[in-house]
Amino acid sequence: MKFLVLCNHCDNPPCVRACPTKATFKNDDGIVMMDFHRCIGCRFCMAACPYGSRSFNWRDPRGSKDGVPFIKKINHEFPTRMRGVVEKCSFCDLRVKKGLKPLCVEATGDTKAMYFGDLNDPNSEVSQILRERFTIQRKPTLGTKPSVFYII
Repeated sequence: MKFLVLCNHCDNPPCVRACPTKATFKNDDGIVMMDFHRCIGCRFCMAACPYGSRSFNWRDPRGSKDGVPFIKKINHEFPTRMRGVVEKCSFCDLRVKKGLKPLCVEATGDTKAMYFGDLNDPNSEVSQILRERFTIQRKPTLGTKPSVFYII
């Protein structure tokens, strides 16, 4: 069985505790974020994440190989990442702040394959789905309290 592996935006994230520079932190919305300019590339957060949801930039993501850019269409609204830092899913925090859905959720369109919303609001669509459908979380016994649920 294959499923999307993304940051679980835990309520009790071990990656935040492991980061010596506080480059990994939780914002006010509960989203686990990265400050790429504070990251020193030690990869402690990668070791601490039980979900394997982080990646290390071995090369400049905005660079090129043989004149072919790694990223064909650059989003200038997204902070520049550089070689030698760790990155992860941010639930498209900049989009969420504008009232938009993360791109992965938007890309599923009308299929309703993914939902996004406020788990603390009992009236939100995502909270209603969690009440009505059978869902699982990855590795809940670790005590990280992941905020990503998989509908079965």
